[in-house]
Amino acid sequence: MRWSDPSVVTATGQLLTALADVEDTARLEAALEAFGRAVNAATTPRLSWWARRRATRAS
Repeated sequence: MRWSDPSVVTATGQLLTALADVEDTARLEAALEAFGRAVNAATTPRLSWWARRRATRAS
């Protein structure tokens, strides 16, 4: 639960709470999907300053 991104911490807590009632599969699946999205967003490498600038200019 030690992670600098608050969305990962929140999603982890929700996933652990959902695991308490494994028969509520809809809640468990939703918590798992939210956890996956949060981790993916937190671990995706950021573009370099130069790449962000080029992307902004191209738009």
